[in-house]
Amino acid sequence: MNDILLPYKKYLPVGFKFSNNFINYIQSNYKDEIYPWYFLIQSAKYIDGRFVCVRRLYPNRNLIPFAHWNPSDDIVCFDGDDTSGDPKVFFVHTYASPGWEDRGNVENFDVWLEIAKEQSKEFKADCE
Repeated sequence: MNDILLPYKKYLPVGFKFSNNFINYIQSNYKDEIYPWYFLIQSAKYIDGRFVCVRRLYPNRNLIPFAHWNPSDDIVCFDGDDTSGDPKVFFVHTYASPGWEDRGNVENFDVWLEIAKEQSKEFKADCE
């Protein structure tokens, strides 16, 4: 496992693989490119907190949280049941009742990243 991903190690299901594009992106100098989204990998405490929360609130879902939309409780999670190395991404509104947390999904990290970049542009334009 890549060293940058070690804080995730204790939470990952057997066979789960992060996509190479996710790994490459979090190792890059992305800085504010997707603000106000931020990656949980910035702190092991963020990862621990979100995993505890998601597992407590949605025990029937195998979610791997990786990013948070800062102005809200929305997070994005990889499908923990996917072993393809290119997992689906779920939009989750944390603290919603089970069944109401699901805000949709996209095919993979690459699709989510394009959405996040667009959301970032819109957010920054609204703040000007």
